[in-house]
Order: sequence, then structure tokens, then C-alpha cells
Amino acid sequence: MTATKIGIIIGSNRKISQSGRIAEFVHSLINNLQANVSVDLFSVRDMNLPLWSEEKWQSNSSLVDLWKPFSSRLKECDGFIVISPEWAGMAPPHLKNFLLMCDGGELAHKPGLLIGVSSGFGGAYPVAELRMSGYKNNFLWWLPDHVILRHVESLFVEEPPTKLDVNMTNRLNYSLEFLVETAIAMAPVREKVQNLATYKHGM
Repeated sequence: MTATKIGIIIGSNRKISQSGRIAEFVHSLINNLQANVSVDLFSVRDMNLPLWSEEKWQSNSSLVDLWKPFSSRLKECDGFIVISPEWAGMAPPHLKNFLLMCDGGELAHKPGLLIGVSSGFGGAYPVAELRMSGYKNNFLWWLPDHVILRHVESLFVEEPPTKLDVNMTNRLNYSLEFLVETAIAMAPVREKVQNLATYKHGM
């Protein structure tokens, strides 16, 4: 049986970020969840993508050549986890730029779990922003459930885990299981119905 592959997209471009730490924690949860699931990590900082431009639509452009290896890896994934910090009440521009680049079917009709990260009481605005505009031409299919990790610096750092750590770990496991099972269920639907050649752009 072919392994289900989940891509984890780290939306922060900071050298040391809480989003990156949470990505590693989520990776470990997925490894414990099911044996037949693999993970590919995508960091917008490490990808170092230029701003989207119309060169993305020109087959012989340097931007297309730069994007190809990332595109190939993304297309191999069956579902995604998008981890977004909140900067001034917004999703980071590097993350939005990454989602703009995914206009070649890389994310299309694959389930996506949103995880908002906040150092304080926030985290909801990037989730709302990405739900509203982060899917249109890439067709990423946001799951109805999402997770917001508030006061993230104090989460998953103590041993033994705090009561909040245990509660949030249980919530993450619940959402991750939904993501994996939805990814498995959607694969034959995409194969049967998806027609990006005719319907390339969302309405």
C-alpha cells in the first residue's frame, strides 16, 4: 500500500521560529499516529522564493525553473498542514506569496489543516484571512476544523507535560487523524473528477 504523504508548510521566514518548532512537534505526532504516513517539510524561509510575477506563466523563465523542484514535491503530497504565525494581525506575506505560486495543481483539491500560532491571545486573524483568500486559484481545500496555539512559547516545552499540553496534543491528534483520513478519501475523487485543464481558476 502506498504511503499517504502530508506536506507541512512553515509560514514563518524567521531564522528561529515558533512555527518551525510546532512543525517538528506536529511531525512527531503524525509519526505516532499511523505507520503508513510520510511527511515532507516546506519552509518558506528556506525556499527563498522571489515575489510572484507574470514570469511564473512563461515556460522558459528562471522563476519557473526555480519553482519546478518545489512543485514536484508538493504534487506528491496528498494533504497539507499550513502553520501560520500572526504578524500585526495578518498572515505573513511570504506565506501568501507561496500560496500564489501554487497555481499548477500542486495543492488542488487536497485537504489542508490550518494551525495558527500566536505569542499572545491572537492567532485567529491569519486563519480567517487564509480561509477567505488563500485557496482561490490553488484550490487547497481547507478542513472545517483548525487549531490555534496561543502563548505558543509555553506550549510543549515542559516535562512532564502540563494539562494544557495534553489537551492541545489531543486536539492536534484529532485534527491530524481527520486530515490523514480525508487525504486518503479524496485521492480517488481527484483522479475521477478533477479537470484543471478546463477549470484552472476559481470563481
